[in-house]
Parts: sequence; structure tokens; C-alpha cells
Amino acid sequence: MEKTEKRLQFIESLLAVKGVSKRELARRMGMSPQNLFIYFQRDDMRLSVAQAAAAELGCDLTFALEREEASTSPLVLDIESLVGQNGLTRLAFLRVAFSMYGISRKDVAEKLGLNYTGVNRWFRVDDIAINYIFKIADCYGLKVRPIIKTKQAGA
Repeated sequence: MEKTEKRLQFIESLLAVKGVSKRELARRMGMSPQNLFIYFQRDDMRLSVAQAAAAELGCDLTFALEREEASTSPLVLDIESLVGQNGLTRLAFLRVAFSMYGISRKDVAEKLGLNYTGVNRWFRVDDIAINYIFKIADCYGLKVRPIIKTKQAGA
């Protein structure tokens, strides 16, 4: 498996657009720069940490998993907007993708070489390492699309 793009590229791009350094983001998040740099060095972090980083940059972050051939699926976009409006869980996008594409947790566990309990834990604790989002997408021929929206003032 050849990795063509960094998994955390969406955060690096957001930092560039906002004109904020990784050191400044670490300060805003209340962590040491070294800890934040380690995430980028490993090219992985928990979704909750990525969402906290986006929030510090004035944005909301979620993901969509889509078929490669469909770069913009109205169904996925409508579901994602509904998920955001109703304040559903952090992993709602993953539940939606599993349902849309007929993916079972048991199958994900088998394909990723994980224990079924570990996959269920993602949903129990409502968090997942970003690398697993990309691994799931690879296993099922899906594309990972970060969805970053600027927060409304006062929201």
C-alpha cells in the first residue's frame, strides 16, 4: 500500500489557510509543541484531538467516506448536514458509511486484523484513530473526505 498523501494533510492545510503555526496551535490547545509535533510525525491522532484542533482554528470537522467514482454524493452531503444539525455522535459519519455500503463491524475487524471488541469500543467511546478511518476506506474502496466548516460567530 503506497501512501500518496499524509493523513493529517487536512489539518496542515487548515493551519496554512488560517496562518497559524503548529507551535501556536499547541499553545491554543494547552499542550506542549512536542506532543503536537509527535502527532504530525506519526501522521495520526484521535478524531477527538483533530476536532479540538479544528475548533481552536474556528472550524468544525467531520468526515465522509464515499465511493471513489462519486466525488460529491448528495446523499452523503445531506446525511452529514443532518448529523451536524442534530448533534449526533462524533462517529455518526462512520455509522452512516457502514449502513450505506453494507459494512459490518465484524467484517471491519477481520479485514483490519483487529478484535471485534476493539471495533465496538470505537463506537462506545465515540472516538477513533484517524489512521483507522483511512484503513477502512482502503479496505472498501472508499475515499476519505474531511469536511471542514467555519464556525458561525457566536455558535
